[in-house]
Amino acid sequence: MTDHAQNTAKPAVAVHRGHYLGRAPIAYWVILAAVAILPYLNSLFNGFVYDDSRQILANPYLRSWRFLPKVFSTTVWSFVGAQGVTNYYRPMMTLGYLVCYQIFGPMAYGFHLVSLLLNVGVTLLVFQVGRRLLGQDAPALIAAVLFALHPIHTEAVDWIAAVTDLEVTFFYLVTFAFFLRLPSGQGGRSSKAELAMVASFALTILSKEQSLTFPLLATVYEHFYREDRSQTSLTQKVARYGLLWLMDLAYVLFRVRFLGAFAPRLQMSSLTTYQIFLSAIALVGQYLGKLFWPVRLCAYYMFHKSVSWHDPHVLLGILGLLISAAVFVWLWRHQRAASFGLIWMFLTLSPVLDARFLAGNVFAERYLYLPSVGFAWSAGWGAVRLWRSLQARPRLRWGLALAAAALAVLSVIRIIRRNHVWRNNHTLYTETLKLSPDATHIRNDLGVTCWNEGNYACSGEQWRLILDLTPHDPIALSNLGLYDAQKKQYQKAAHYFRLAMRIAPIYTDPHTNLGNVYEKQGKLASAQRQFEAAAILSPLFPATHNDLAKIYAEEGKIAQAEEQYRVSRLVEPNYPADDGLAGLLLRQGDVAGAERNYRRAIKLYPLDYHAHFGLARIALAAGHHAAALREYQRGLLTDPRNAAALAAVQKLRIQLQHANLNPR
Repeated sequence: MTDHAQNTAKPAVAVHRGHYLGRAPIAYWVILAAVAILPYLNSLFNGFVYDDSRQILANPYLRSWRFLPKVFSTTVWSFVGAQGVTNYYRPMMTLGYLVCYQIFGPMAYGFHLVSLLLNVGVTLLVFQVGRRLLGQDAPALIAAVLFALHPIHTEAVDWIAAVTDLEVTFFYLVTFAFFLRLPSGQGGRSSKAELAMVASFALTILSKEQSLTFPLLATVYEHFYREDRSQTSLTQKVARYGLLWLMDLAYVLFRVRFLGAFAPRLQMSSLTTYQIFLSAIALVGQYLGKLFWPVRLCAYYMFHKSVSWHDPHVLLGILGLLISAAVFVWLWRHQRAASFGLIWMFLTLSPVLDARFLAGNVFAERYLYLPSVGFAWSAGWGAVRLWRSLQARPRLRWGLALAAAALAVLSVIRIIRRNHVWRNNHTLYTETLKLSPDATHIRNDLGVTCWNEGNYACSGEQWRLILDLTPHDPIALSNLGLYDAQKKQYQKAAHYFRLAMRIAPIYTDPHTNLGNVYEKQGKLASAQRQFEAAAILSPLFPATHNDLAKIYAEEGKIAQAEEQYRVSRLVEPNYPADDGLAGLLLRQGDVAGAERNYRRAIKLYPLDYHAHFGLARIALAAGHHAAALREYQRGLLTDPRNAAALAAVQKLRIQLQHANLNPR
């Protein structure tokens, strides 16, 4: 591998654009694209897992462009209603979902394809920006290969909901690339370069909160790393990065204005400042450990706060920090540009070290996606330095090359196997619980998966195990209520639902579930109150409005029922609302309106037997026996044991046969 020599001739007035090496050979780009794509090809066959189903399949914001203002002015979970208060503001994620849904519909492969392509783009940017930063092709190429093959990135690429880490890293690198291209203050200003940098940083900010570290990173680079730093004044330096700080400030003020606070929710408010500090050190050690030894990868790591300097995790964190400091000093003396990789790594990692503002899984592999870029640059330069130091010892070089090849093969195998773990919910949750058996959040999701598979015994077992660990878990209580309701133990089920409500008053599911129990018991007034409460808590849930409309209809409140069905359709077009509305219109004698709604329901869901049977009854009443028979037969494809439909089909066949034998 031949390195391109760095230009040494300088004009009288230096115009710094990073280390310019000319164009890299096309073979480098092809190799890197292949290395980034091939290990992840089997991820394209994966489905929606974990939060994907709710964020994509149950997200009304993705169904229509009219929700675009909501995408940019609310948090990622705002669509679930009152219980959707969160610290996560990620409009680029939801916008990307919206575009993907409009193109691919509810097909997981399209979303996985986008994640894969973003990973490829990031890998190529690691190489291109690394060339400018390090001034050589070889370390940048090795860094990009290391980045592409690091197994720690599997969560970010395999999990659709982790696309935020791909997006923020992509735009972060693009912004830094434009920042490197800014001319010096003495060389004039480039409005195009500045505009491109600002636009890219705006997209970075809208991707994830780690973006806020960029102005500080740019400031450090400007004052300590840029080649022309001794030739520019403080004013000229500030002119390069000052606007970035202003954008950070505007972003913070925007969040305070629209979210009520920069971070409106404290996940672990009981942590003291001392415990937060110790836990942050422990987390640093854990992240460094995964970078160097990516084994026992897990989708959910249990967090245990650190309370003492004698905690082994804290001690390992201190050791990691001391080693990192020593490496930084050595790199600063031998290759200053390579030391910037460590600055990048720790600065971009810092936002995820405060456990108070993170979800239950405080430590997550995906949080390393952006920081590992800096790690890869420093490691790439170190690998080239080691290779060159062995120039007089060819056997050791061969050994080093073979070790690197073996490591690459093992990494590819690990990535492919890890991709399979993310294939479906049952596999993901089962494998995760093997490593984190106390992860109640994952255990609850496994119970839901078993429930959807019809394995109710498995569901009940998982939810009871959760209550053994955390007796006041509102989600487990509500789900156990569902389990008892399925066994028609309604009194016991209602008890669990009320407990869940008392613990989490803004949790919608217990109200909906209790309403269903009351409805089955014939307590319509009580059911109505629960469904009305659920509709207030989660106004963007079509099913809640449909449940309330059904109760209103049973109580004879036709106008209110019709209004709820129309609200449901307004939130998101759905066939149950069309079916219900058609039934109400029939009761009022509006046959044409009922037929329109039934056909609209079938257009949304061709296997909707309620709509087919409804159209059959309308056709039969109009004397169109052949059309009625066709609709009954279509409905029976989905509901083959419907006694009334089977009897109607038999009668219609006899009538049509008689009519054919006795034509007029």
